[in-house]
Amino acid sequence: MKKNLHLTHTDIESDSRILKEMSTLAAAGYAVSGIGVTMEEGSQRSSINFDADVRAIRLNSRNLTSLPRTLRHLVTLVELIVKILPMAIRKSPDVVHCHDTLVLPLGVMVKIFTGAKLVYDAHELESDRNGLSKLQGRLTFWVEKILWRFIDALIVVSPSIQNWYHQELGVKKSTVILNAPLFLKSDESANNYLRDKFSIPLESKIFVYVGILGEGRGLDLITQAFINGRLSSHVVFLGYGEMYAHLKVLSEKYSNIHLHDAVTHSKVVPVVKSADFGLCLVQNVSLSDYYCLPNKLFEYCFAGVPVLASDFPDIRSVITRHGIGQCCELEIDSICTAIKKIENSNQKFSFSDVSTLSWEAQQTKLIYLYEQIN
Repeated sequence: MKKNLHLTHTDIESDSRILKEMSTLAAAGYAVSGIGVTMEEGSQRSSINFDADVRAIRLNSRNLTSLPRTLRHLVTLVELIVKILPMAIRKSPDVVHCHDTLVLPLGVMVKIFTGAKLVYDAHELESDRNGLSKLQGRLTFWVEKILWRFIDALIVVSPSIQNWYHQELGVKKSTVILNAPLFLKSDESANNYLRDKFSIPLESKIFVYVGILGEGRGLDLITQAFINGRLSSHVVFLGYGEMYAHLKVLSEKYSNIHLHDAVTHSKVVPVVKSADFGLCLVQNVSLSDYYCLPNKLFEYCFAGVPVLASDFPDIRSVITRHGIGQCCELEIDSICTAIKKIENSNQKFSFSDVSTLSWEAQQTKLIYLYEQIN
């Protein structure tokens, strides 16, 4: 049985993408293990219902908040290598699967010491993403460029990001693994959960936002649209993050704004089913955001809830091809106009043949990529 080791700087039990990939590979016959870090950010941990050895280390460098961010990342990288490398080498993996750039140098070292194949799983366009300074972006790109020759296969989250990596760093065996949720066909149909929980009137439509409550995700634009008095709809924010406290204050001040605590990944789709529309208004604050295909887009899709989304190329392509919603410009007036139109319309969306967006379809691509490098 071939051994597959996943390395990440996140908490594996809180990372649905990593868990789904590990589960897929375990079902395909790999002896799966993972090493991540312990994190306390308000996310909900998921139970691991497949055979895997998952370990987590504590990173003391995360507490060095007085250091400049770039220096702190370098210290974190050193700590990751010191603590994880001996553990990883002892596992003697056949394939080491690195999630994001921070653990890529570690993965290359594991490859050199064990002869393992190396899979680089870029959860974003790593060198041009929200929150990175120009210096951090250049350093990230430099790390990817230097280590590119060691990578046997590349996984990305959208076609545009795949094209970017091939053009900027060179063509690799690669595949696009969408951030699709596990879809249980036994899930109940639409319900009144959110309407009952927040006492939302029957005549008002419910818009839901799912995900990280942080900067660059359109939250200020959404809240401004809903507090200006022009809309009869209500909005529910579901998640956790740095803007939680701010949204809590707004939810106490405005009767049409509501805040729901984060739930486990398995409960997201059932909760979303009780909304009328999903919001995926990502802001163009980085190339990674402009090329993104966020988890929430697919969570809305498989909940059967149409989406109002940013007019970005990959997002528009999915929405247009599958008839799952509409796009708008990221301006308060445009958002308000789009929501007013939705309020006054009984338009039905086709949700035509979304099977290619399902996790079942992503599993097939993942297994095929592994077969190519083994």
